[in-house]
Amino acid sequence: MILIAALLVAAVAVAVAAPAALSRIDFSAAPVLGMAAWLGAFAAALGYLALALIALAWPGYPPGETFVGSALTCLGALEPIVVTWTAGLIAPVTAIGFTAPTGQLARIALGHRERGAALRRKHNELVEVLGRADAVRADLVWLEHPAPLAYSVAGRGGYVVVTDGLAQCLTEAQWRAVLAHEHAHLRGFHHRILGVCQVFARAFPWIPLFAAAPAAMTTLIEFAADRAAAAEAGPHALAAALRTVAARTTTALDLVDTSLDSRLQCLSAPPESRSAARRRALLLVVGTMLLAPAASVVAIGLITAVAAVITI
Repeated sequence: MILIAALLVAAVAVAVAAPAALSRIDFSAAPVLGMAAWLGAFAAALGYLALALIALAWPGYPPGETFVGSALTCLGALEPIVVTWTAGLIAPVTAIGFTAPTGQLARIALGHRERGAALRRKHNELVEVLGRADAVRADLVWLEHPAPLAYSVAGRGGYVVVTDGLAQCLTEAQWRAVLAHEHAHLRGFHHRILGVCQVFARAFPWIPLFAAAPAAMTTLIEFAADRAAAAEAGPHALAAALRTVAARTTTALDLVDTSLDSRLQCLSAPPESRSAARRRALLLVVGTMLLAPAASVVAIGLITAVAAVITI
C-alpha cells in the first residue's frame, strides 16, 4: 500500500502543482521545451495513476513494494490489517479507476474528432467555392478579402489559406515569413497537439493540469512557429509582418494572437539573451519535474510517521 500511496501522491502533485509551476516559466525562447514539458506532465500524471491502479490490482505484493516495505519495517504490523480491510474493495475500485476515466476520455475524443472532421469538410467545401488555387504552390489557397489573414488547415493534405489583403500589405520578405510560420504549424502537427490538450480539458475540466493546458499550448505553438519562421525568413521580417497585420486588424475581426507583445519582444531579443533564457527554462523544467518524486518521498515519510505512532 505504501507504493500505491506514493504513486497517487505523485499523480496529484503533477496534476495540481505542475500547471502553476510551468505557467511561471518563460518559454518564449524555448517553446518546444515548453510544449514537451506540458506533454511530459500529462504523461507523468497519467503514468503515475496507471501504475497505482496496476499496483492495486496486482496479485500479492506488486514489484517494488517489497523493497519499499523493507525500508519501512514499522509498517509491517499495520499494512496486513489495511489490506484485509480493503480486500473486497480492490477489484471494484480498480475497475472503476480504469474504465470510468477511459470511457469519458474516449467519448470526448470521438466527439472532438467527428466535429473536427465535419468542420474541415464544410470548410473545404467553402474554400473550393470561394477560393482559388495558387499557380505555383499546391498547398496554398487564396481568398478575395481585404482583411490581412493567413491560417493553416490541418488534416490529410494540409494547406494554408491566405487573403489578397495580406499579400497587398506585406513585402516579399514579410510574405515568406508568414508562409513559413503557417507551414511550421503543419510540419509540427501543432493542430493535433492542441487537439489532444482540448480533449483532456473537456474530459477532465476539474483537473488543473488539463484545464490549463489548452491556453498554455496555444501560446507555445505560436512561439514555436515564430522560431521556425524566424530561422527560415529572419526574425525582423516576421516581426514586421506581425506589426503590419496588427495595425490593419479591426476590433470586429480579431486576427492577432493575444501574446503578440511577447512574441515581438522575443523576436527582437539578441541571440545571447535567448540562449540564457533557454538554459534558465531548462533548469526550471528539471526542477518542476522533480516535484512528483519529492512529493512521493514526503508522503511516504508522513505515512511512516503516522503508522509508527499508531503501532507504538
